[in-house]
Amino acid sequence: MERLFAFQNRSDTLQLYGCHFGLKPAGWSYDKHHHHLYELFCCMDGSAVQEMQGGSVPLAPGDWFLLRPGVSHTLANAGTGPLAFFNFHFDLDDLEVRGRLGAAPFRLIPGSHASDSGLPGCVAGLESLLGQQLIGDRDSALPDSGPRSQAIPLGLHQQLAFQSAILAILGEVIRLLEEIPQPEGNHGLTASAYALDIAHAAEKRLTADGSETPSVSAIAAEMGISRSQLCRIFVHVYGLSPRQYLTRRKWSKAKELLAISNLNVYTVSEQLGFRSVHHFSRQFRRWTGLTPSQYRKQEQEGAGG
Repeated sequence: MERLFAFQNRSDTLQLYGCHFGLKPAGWSYDKHHHHLYELFCCMDGSAVQEMQGGSVPLAPGDWFLLRPGVSHTLANAGTGPLAFFNFHFDLDDLEVRGRLGAAPFRLIPGSHASDSGLPGCVAGLESLLGQQLIGDRDSALPDSGPRSQAIPLGLHQQLAFQSAILAILGEVIRLLEEIPQPEGNHGLTASAYALDIAHAAEKRLTADGSETPSVSAIAAEMGISRSQLCRIFVHVYGLSPRQYLTRRKWSKAKELLAISNLNVYTVSEQLGFRSVHHFSRQFRRWTGLTPSQYRKQEQEGAGG
C-alpha cells in the first residue's frame, strides 16, 4: 500500500521593504506619515510611543506593534536613553492572511506574550546575520556624523535564511494575534458594524461568479451610497481599494493556474478576463518580475517537476 501526504500548493508573493535594526537617541521622533504596506515594529530596548489619530500606544522592551496600511502615525523615543528597535514593512498577496493582519488598524503584542513565542529567537537569528548585537551597543556613544544607514550584503544562503526568519515572524504574529483579545475601541479607529456590512457586501459582489465583474459605481448605487463613500469604507476595512483588492485576487489566481494547471498562457489570460495575452504577460511581469512562462518554469523546478 502506498500513501502520500501533501502540503497545499502555494504561490504567494512577499513584498519586503525597509527591514532594519535601528538605534535612536533620546528626543528622536519621526513625523506623521503613512505607508502603503503593513508595518511591524519591535521595541528591543528603551521605550517608544506610537501616536495615531485619537490616541497613542506606549511601547516597552519586547512589545511588538502591527500597523495596517494607510494609517497615519508618528513614532518617538519616549525614554531618556537610546531606543533600540527592529522593524520592517511588508505585504502579502494571500487575502486570508491580509484579512487577519488587517482586522484592525493596529494591534499590540505585549512583551509578556511575545517572550514565550518564537519571536525572540527569530530576531536573534536576524541579528546574527548582521554579525552584531544591537542591544549590546546601546550604551555606546551615538555618532554625530558618518553614515546614518548601512546596507548589509548577504550571501545566497543568508538571503534565504533572512526570508525564512521574516516568514516565521509573520507566522508567530498571526498566531499571537488570534490568542490576544482585541482591545475595545482601538482609539476610535475600528470600523463600525455598518462599515463592515457595507465592505463585506461589496466584496461579495466583486468576487461573485459571473461573466462580468460589476463596476464599483454600480455596486455603490445598489447600496444607496456614493462611489467615493464605498471606496473609503472598503479601504478602511480591507486596507485596499476595491480595484486593488480585485487585482490581488487576479494575481493570486494567475499564479495558481500557472503553477498547478496545464493550461497554456493564452487560456489563463482568457479565464482571468485580460483583453490579450500580451496585456496579461505585461501585467504579470509587473507583478512578479517574471513572464508567465518563466514563473511556471520556476514553480515546476521548485516542485521537482
